[in-house]
Amino acid sequence: MKVVAVLFALVAVSVADICNDIEGGRAKATAIKDLAATGIDSLMGDCYPNGDAFSALLNSEACSALFYQGTCYGLKTAAKYADVDVVSYDMLRRGVSDVQALGNVACANVEACYNEVFDAVSDCAAADDGFIEGVIDRATEMYKARAEQALAEFGEQNDNTIAGRLVNIAMKRFTDIDSLRAFVSQRVGDDVIDDAMAGYQAAKEAAAAFCDSGCVDQTGKFLKRLFSSMNKGRCVDATMFCGACQRNAEVFLGRRANSIPCCLQDVVEQAIAGAQYVADTYGDRAANAESFLRDAFADRPDLIAQAEAAAAAAREQFECVSSVYQENKSSCA
Repeated sequence: MKVVAVLFALVAVSVADICNDIEGGRAKATAIKDLAATGIDSLMGDCYPNGDAFSALLNSEACSALFYQGTCYGLKTAAKYADVDVVSYDMLRRGVSDVQALGNVACANVEACYNEVFDAVSDCAAADDGFIEGVIDRATEMYKARAEQALAEFGEQNDNTIAGRLVNIAMKRFTDIDSLRAFVSQRVGDDVIDDAMAGYQAAKEAAAAFCDSGCVDQTGKFLKRLFSSMNKGRCVDATMFCGACQRNAEVFLGRRANSIPCCLQDVVEQAIAGAQYVADTYGDRAANAESFLRDAFADRPDLIAQAEAAAAAAREQFECVSSVYQENKSSCA
């Protein structure tokens, strides 16, 4: 079944190259790849998989397909929404084909590319006991040389905003790599690592099932019809689901022919279960983090109120989406 899914994905990719939709798309993506390669090789040091620079992995069939299609998708999307103030469901509908094409590329290539990179890193780590430490040291040097000053200036100039204040808090707390290591070691124990690995494995299996069942195309067709149906009446802003957009979605999903694909519903259900596990298991830590941030923002009650309002608005929209989903789930075997 997996072989069939990959063959379908390769056919889809051959007729849906996102780079063809952008003027000079492949050339622009290549320029970005060359820039990324310089950074990757500086970071990886004397790690030469297959006797070549580490960045040469970007030229493998799998990694190259992922890089070019992902980069061109980003370029196309950035240009599409650059001057847009309000995103409609019709705009989302017209973008589904690109997401669908990118999804098929991912299904065909993510596993192979990941394995190539993982094997290369593992080989370098096995050959050099100081490899990982070297990567961390070089990453620290790159951060200090290329980003630290810019972040400090941003924080200083924007301390009256939530983003600026968060940057300042982080920079004061993590003054060097040792302070970051101490923070992580105090909070990330074996239980967290085990949960992370279990979550990764579950996500990997869910993604494989999603791809193998041809769910990328099923989901794409479903979303196009859903977004088209929602783009009516007073539903003009895709960021505001509650109200008119919610009613349009309920009408669409209320028809038997418009049921949620079971393969998509399986993924949603696993995501819900995972999110609930995290909330139940790490709720106390989240509460501690919130308490710390409230103390850090104590002198700016206006920013606290702004954050609370944004969180409340997000919860309201999520509850509306959740309500529609729970009331219209498909009857899957």
